[in-house]
Amino acid sequence: MSQAPNAEAFDLVFWDPSGYRFNHPADWNQWRYVSDGLGGEIGIRFGVSSGFGTFDWTNGGVAPFGSINDGTGAASFGKHEQANLASTSVNAIRMQANRQFTGPQNNFTVELDFSRYKGSKVGGQDGVAGANTFIGVSDIYAGLTYAKTVLTITGTLADGKAASPAGWKLVNGGAAPATAGGNQPSAQLGLSNGVLQGTNQPAPGGMANSIDTVMGLVRLDAAGYKTLHLRYDIFPVGNNRAPRIDNSGLYVASAFPRKPAQPEPAKPVEQPKAEEPAKPAQPEPAKPVEQPKAEEPAKPAQPAKPTVVIKDEAGKRPGATTSYTFEVKNPDGTVAGKGCFTYKTPEGGGKPELTAFYYHDEVVGTIDRSHVQTFYFDQDDPDKRFTFVTGTPAKGICSLTADTSLPAQLTGIGGDGPKSYLGKTLGFPTPATGTTVTDESTTTPAVDLVVVIDSSVSMKDEAEALSKAVAAAIEAAKTKCPSDLRVTYLGVEGTFKNTRFDTTVKNYLTGTAKADESALRGRKKGSVAGGGAQEDGARAIEDVTLHFDWRANARRAIFFLGDEAFEGGGADVDKDDIDAANRTIEAAKKGEVRVHTYLGTSSAKEKQRKALEAEYARVADETGGKAFTSQHALDGFQSLLEKVICSSKSSTTSTTEFCCCQEYVEQAEHGKHA
Repeated sequence: MSQAPNAEAFDLVFWDPSGYRFNHPADWNQWRYVSDGLGGEIGIRFGVSSGFGTFDWTNGGVAPFGSINDGTGAASFGKHEQANLASTSVNAIRMQANRQFTGPQNNFTVELDFSRYKGSKVGGQDGVAGANTFIGVSDIYAGLTYAKTVLTITGTLADGKAASPAGWKLVNGGAAPATAGGNQPSAQLGLSNGVLQGTNQPAPGGMANSIDTVMGLVRLDAAGYKTLHLRYDIFPVGNNRAPRIDNSGLYVASAFPRKPAQPEPAKPVEQPKAEEPAKPAQPEPAKPVEQPKAEEPAKPAQPAKPTVVIKDEAGKRPGATTSYTFEVKNPDGTVAGKGCFTYKTPEGGGKPELTAFYYHDEVVGTIDRSHVQTFYFDQDDPDKRFTFVTGTPAKGICSLTADTSLPAQLTGIGGDGPKSYLGKTLGFPTPATGTTVTDESTTTPAVDLVVVIDSSVSMKDEAEALSKAVAAAIEAAKTKCPSDLRVTYLGVEGTFKNTRFDTTVKNYLTGTAKADESALRGRKKGSVAGGGAQEDGARAIEDVTLHFDWRANARRAIFFLGDEAFEGGGADVDKDDIDAANRTIEAAKKGEVRVHTYLGTSSAKEKQRKALEAEYARVADETGGKAFTSQHALDGFQSLLEKVICSSKSSTTSTTEFCCCQEYVEQAEHGKHA
């Protein structure tokens, strides 16, 4: 059935999750923000309630991802009881739960944050979702052969207090027209006190063997919600142990009330006038001949404002203009097309603005800024991503979709497009550069490298392996980048037989370097429980930084190898470890010492291991060094030495500046045909 003719009619604008994807299992409980389609953002994070294990997405599950022009949503919005809702694009974030229970029932949660939502655009307030906000949930199984799904929706108001769902309204979920054969999305939904669930009976007109539903659409009230919390509980039906949610979609739409057509006012009925005595006919004066008006020149069409998300530390400086170039390659590795984009950060700061975009290949021709519909560039996160959707001027192809994170990285949609793009891949953008000429000096640089190792028993294997590999690595590195290299090997309050680590940090500093022992922070062996003093990595780095006999004008580097926390060892990173690392970082920066780190194998659990890796990497990153782990193995030591030595060489560089994206693409095009 449809809404009554006098029901409210709305034009819907959906959020734009085109740049969203669940990158890694670590994304559980992590906030991600997507465009709300109104100029603001909506936050979303997936989680699991207490007592339930997270999905590993390997048992029939699919991790969350953005779905633009979503097929299920497009088939549901605007139909049945939604006859007065219309939208040009229905967008969702989709996922699929595992097809097997991980506990008494499958359970996961989705939270939405509206603190950056532009609610004022649809008659509400910024920072909260209101009466013109719709939440849609697709593929809710009511329970017949697989499972019964119960979705509980709660919320918090702007002041943080719990909100009542009493004013929310379910605007669909009832009858659907019958179709011949197959499953018919026909379950009848109910919404009571914020709990959305289906019945065990098909809705009128539905197929008897199918009581699932495509869409549950909820309209909020005007209370103003800062957050919403959606809890999915999936219960088995009978003895079934493989219940699932197939392609579950979450939709957020903002509604603009459609103004009804205004009837034209009735014209007043003219009253007959009394006849006036006839006047003698007067000759009409000749009308002046109108001169033809010159046609006004047509105004050029203004490009539509695309959805643009740019995350890039390189261009955050207010007023900065930044350009990147990228390539598209054929399956055989040859270049199929080249592109370039430029963005500018406003003088007063704020979100970057896409100012230029050019791409060219022989299939689509040249695409420019006016064709861009969606643009997403994330240079900052570990899982970098570059995505764009454009219209295309080429015959037979209506749009071009590119994504560096998907198996099909470049696709043309419409006509012969997909055939033309099979197997082509999009390269991640690199900073645009002009022509650069570098003249290296012939001076042999001086480099002082101190290799410091945690001398606890667990590091013996690393000490032996490093001793065997280091001589060859040094010679290879010196051959590639000749240098005056001086390497010193020191153990923290201990040594290893038959290795190069035959001197302790303290003995070298107080003996060879003539340091005052009372000035050293390193603790004596036996003064700390267990082998703690031998695992004082941060203190050892700090002492070497401040008291080593560095040569004048030599580049300074320390390579620390350990397998436990920086302050007295242990598998957990606590406040003392962080404080000790902070002191080390500060000393290294002041002493112009680069600290490289290597985290060896250990018995630490996965969570502890990640914390240790992060802290070792932080010390290296903040001092300009490089972080290694046992996954890199010590084969990477030669590469590290090359970086240490080669970065010490002085050079003179001259660069012809990058001109612009249009010239870059046009030069590439002309050069191809030259």
